[in-house]
Amino acid sequence: MRGGRPTPTALKIVRGNPGRRRLNPDEPSSPLLKRMPPAPAFLDDEGKRAWSTEGRRLIKAGLLTALDLTMFGTWCIWYSKRDLASRAVNQSGVVVRANGVGNPYINPYMSVISMCSKAMHQIEVEFGLSPASRSKVKSLNPAQRNLFEDFLAGDEEDTGS
Repeated sequence: MRGGRPTPTALKIVRGNPGRRRLNPDEPSSPLLKRMPPAPAFLDDEGKRAWSTEGRRLIKAGLLTALDLTMFGTWCIWYSKRDLASRAVNQSGVVVRANGVGNPYINPYMSVISMCSKAMHQIEVEFGLSPASRSKVKSLNPAQRNLFEDFLAGDEEDTGS
């Protein structure tokens, strides 16, 4: 397939359909999650913390559906490995020497941090979490935003009855 990746229909709608092309009415969709499901067993402790904490943030922002959980789980794996590598660098330093002698070299964990950060960033762009990807989404005006947030939160107006 030529050209860039297709933009999801939901994102086109939020952006105001700038290309004015026909939208795909048959695109698979999934409702937004209301609460975070339990973390998958394949995540370690740090990954489970990220699943819970960052997952709640994504839900609050209206960005996480059941279809996204696999990709989000992958992000949590990369998060955990980056955290582990960062701790190792903090302990031994960015520049190390073999057995304290010889020429210094860059800590191999720096490559792990870089690889994890790149993989995380690719997933974050898919979720619209980078400043550049966020800038492509039109925001609702404040009055609409409050009504929309109330709708997503399930708040109902008091009818007084």
